[in-house]
Order: sequence, then C-alpha cells, then structure tokens
Amino acid sequence: MGRPLFITQHGELRRKNNTLHFVGENLEKAIPIKQLSEIHCVGRVSITSGSIDLLSVYGIPVHFYTITGFYKGSFIPKTSGDGKLKVVQVQHYLDCERRTYIAKQIVLGMKNIMIKALERKTNVSSIKEVSVDGETVNEILGMEAELWNRYYFLFGQTVKLKFKKRTRRPPRDEINALISYGNSLLYGLALSAIIRAGLDPDISFLHEPMGRRFSLTLDISEPFKPLITAKVIWKSINKGSLTKKDFRKNKKNNGVYLNSEGRRKFVRTFNEILSNTVYCPKVKRNISYRLMLDYEAKKLANHLKGRKLYRAFRPWW
Repeated sequence: MGRPLFITQHGELRRKNNTLHFVGENLEKAIPIKQLSEIHCVGRVSITSGSIDLLSVYGIPVHFYTITGFYKGSFIPKTSGDGKLKVVQVQHYLDCERRTYIAKQIVLGMKNIMIKALERKTNVSSIKEVSVDGETVNEILGMEAELWNRYYFLFGQTVKLKFKKRTRRPPRDEINALISYGNSLLYGLALSAIIRAGLDPDISFLHEPMGRRFSLTLDISEPFKPLITAKVIWKSINKGSLTKKDFRKNKKNNGVYLNSEGRRKFVRTFNEILSNTVYCPKVKRNISYRLMLDYEAKKLANHLKGRKLYRAFRPWW
C-alpha cells in the first residue's frame, strides 16, 4: 500500500506527460503517484482536469482542508463499489440490536486505546471504571462523552501548555487548536480507508448520519484520536518543535489556530507518527499506524458481510 501525501503549500496539481506535478510559488515537483495512497491538501491547492484523469486511473482520493484545519471536501475517484455491502450496511444501521453492537465495539476500542496512550503518563483508573454496557446507541454515546471528558482531563496533565477542557469552533487555546487540526486530518485518513474497504461513508453506527460530512469517518477515526492525534501533540509540544510563536489568534471569534509555519511543523510530525510501525503477530509483519485505519475499516466490512465478528480495537503491543 502507498503512503499519504500532505501538501502544505499553496499551488496546483497538474498532469505532465502522464506524471502528476505540484506547482507552487518558485516550486515544481513531480509526485510519484504509484507510491501514494491519498493526497491531503492543507494549503490552498487546485487540481486541473488532466490531474483528475490521472488520479482517477490510479484511484487516488484527494482531501481538502481550510487553512484553519477544517475538512472541506474530497475528490473521490469513481470505483466499482459494492452494492451488496451497501445493502447490508443499511440493514445493520436500521436494526437496533446490530447497530448497538457495532457502536459498543467502537467505544470499547476507543477506551482501550485511551488506556494504552495514558497509562505510562498518569493514573488511568477513572477511564477504566467507565463501563461500556449500554443497551441503546444513545446510552453508548453518553458513555463515549464521559470517556472523552475523563480522557481530556488526564490528557491536560500530560502536556506542557495549559489545557483545561475541550473547546471547538473555535478552539480557544493552543492545545485545542492542535486537537481540532489533527482530528480533521484523521477524518480524511479514515475516509480513504472507508473508500478502500468498499463501505459507504454516509452510513454510520455510533454517530448519526448527517448531511454536511461523512459520519462513518467519525466512527472509524474515534479510537485512533488518542493513538495518533495525541501522540503528535505530545511530540510537538513536549519536545519543543511547536511553541506559542506557531499560533495566531483570530480577533473576530477569539479562536486560536496554527499559523503557516506551525501547520508545516505539525503536518511533518503527523506524517512521522503515521509511519510508526508495530509488529503484528496475526499478519507476521510490521504494520504502520496508518495501515491500522485500513484494517479497522476492513474489519467492519467483513463483519457486515458476515465473514468475521467485529471486535473492539485492542492494542497488542
């Protein structure tokens, strides 16, 4: 499988002699398209019709974000799709018992990774004592919210910059800015994994389907926020690659956001964390954090097809 490409500069994706090129200010660079899994445009990037043709041939999705880090939309190449999988996906959503089972497994996986991510840094007993045993999706969502409240309280004790609580739209401090930015990138990665698994990104199980964004990306990415986004923040802040100079404050809404240099630093670290590998006994090889998202989407697809029961993500390392 290829690797993700993050474009932080402003510019244009073009096709040249059956090769993809990025053209920016005082820069032109060929992109090895056969080595890519997807492209994430975190700078202002336009794509030509020729580049769309080439991306379609290789099945490479392109995801676009605002400069403040919010997901805007995607170019998704036309694939053959899986009509039968979509039918059973809808059936599982409509069946309360089957939907609740999947929702519970997602939140259990999230809890498992929260414990794994924090247990060497602080006491995680408050997370362990939350029992994910609801009988409806609404009850499971309540437990998910409680887990995040407890997680962020503990997480705030492990970072050097001040962080009291989670705030969104706008983020009110530097750590909230990083959480929002990192989670947006994670949603894009989850969308690519969902597409490759043949799932419909609009039909979710823990979160309610919505009109403005792909709700299944929220389901798939949920367990990986403590594993990927939090690791990027710890490495960026606690090791000093990001400082308060890498942020700016919006006077209109009092929100705090990464500036252009801060975005480049954060994306570089984000990409490094995605490349982290762990030996997996089941497949007898090292797999990257990035690939774990694909495996999770495929696990869900196999469950829907009746091939193998979907189980909560449990770190094995």
